[in-house]
Amino acid sequence: MLKRVVFSLSIIMLIGALNTYAQKTTIWLVRHAEKQTAEGAMNSTDPDLTEDGDKRAHDLATILKNQKIDAVYSTPYKRTTSTGGPAAAARQLKMTVYTAKDFKAFANDVLQNHKGKGVLIVGHSNTIIPLAKAFGAAVPFETLTDDDYDMLFKIVIDNNGAARLTISHYGAPHHTTEIPTAFKQ
Repeated sequence: MLKRVVFSLSIIMLIGALNTYAQKTTIWLVRHAEKQTAEGAMNSTDPDLTEDGDKRAHDLATILKNQKIDAVYSTPYKRTTSTGGPAAAARQLKMTVYTAKDFKAFANDVLQNHKGKGVLIVGHSNTIIPLAKAFGAAVPFETLTDDDYDMLFKIVIDNNGAARLTISHYGAPHHTTEIPTAFKQ
C-alpha cells in the first residue's frame, strides 16, 4: 500500500514538473487602433481614438476574450491605453504603462515577470516590430505603415527561449502591408 502511495505521489510530482517545464509564454502585440487625425488632433501629440478606433479596441477585447492574458501593457498615450483598455477591463486587470525606449530590457522584464503566462502589449507603428525582435521572433517586415491598424501579432516563447511569431487580422480591414503566408495564423 505504501509503495502505491509513493508511486502515485511520484507520478503526480513528475506530471507537475513536466507541466511547469512545458509552459509557454504568449505575447500579444498590437498597434494602437485608429487615432484622430483631424486638424486639431494633428497638432496634438496625444490624440484620442476615432469611432472606428474605439470599435477596433472592443474588437480586440472580443477576439482575445478566450485567451489567457494575465497582464496588459501600454505606452502612456490615450490611443494606446484606449486600445488596450477594453481587454484589460474584461479581465479586471490594471494596465501597466511602459516606455518604448529599451525594447530588449522591457522584453526581458516581461518574460521574467510573466513566464508561462499571456501578456498583451499595445504599441505604435514604429515599436511593434522592434518589440517582436526583442522577444526573439523572426519578423516578416521591418516596419508597419501608418495605415496598418488591424494586425495582431502572437509570439509564443517556449522554455528554451525559442520564439514563434504568427500574425492575423482582427476587426474591420485596415492595412496596406500584407502578411506573408509563413506568418499567417
